[in-house]
Amino acid sequence: MRHYEMYFVKQHIAAQYAGKEHLLYHLFLERKRAIQVDEKDLLDKQVSFITEPIAEEELNTYLVSELGAFRTYEYKNEGHRLSINQSKSDASLFVRKEKVNVYATGGTEVETVFFEVIRKLTPSFFAIDFQSGRYGWLNPIKQQKLV
Repeated sequence: MRHYEMYFVKQHIAAQYAGKEHLLYHLFLERKRAIQVDEKDLLDKQVSFITEPIAEEELNTYLVSELGAFRTYEYKNEGHRLSINQSKSDASLFVRKEKVNVYATGGTEVETVFFEVIRKLTPSFFAIDFQSGRYGWLNPIKQQKLV
């Protein structure tokens, strides 16, 4: 099973870290691995500084409106579930104030649907799959060129 964590990074931070995504990944990874309370508290503060809280109700409403046309979509128990039978793909998405969690099995088609819907909403969602070490913007941020 694949598990993605998605964070809503502040727009100006996203612009600053375009092309430096590995630094964001390492911050989130260090936070996940932190054992000592002091270190975890410091990393929590750093993550809070660079991220925006997610408007749970608004995002859930948006997802229902965008995904409701899929026959294999359902929203219950505060989770979104979508399946694609041809590719034996299944994914669930849960919206929390701090992050969005996506759990997926089978092919990648279903999680791609979730990502595409969310990326239309805002360009600064940063997705991480800690298990595989993959990470990146749902919608690539353009680097500013200063002349």
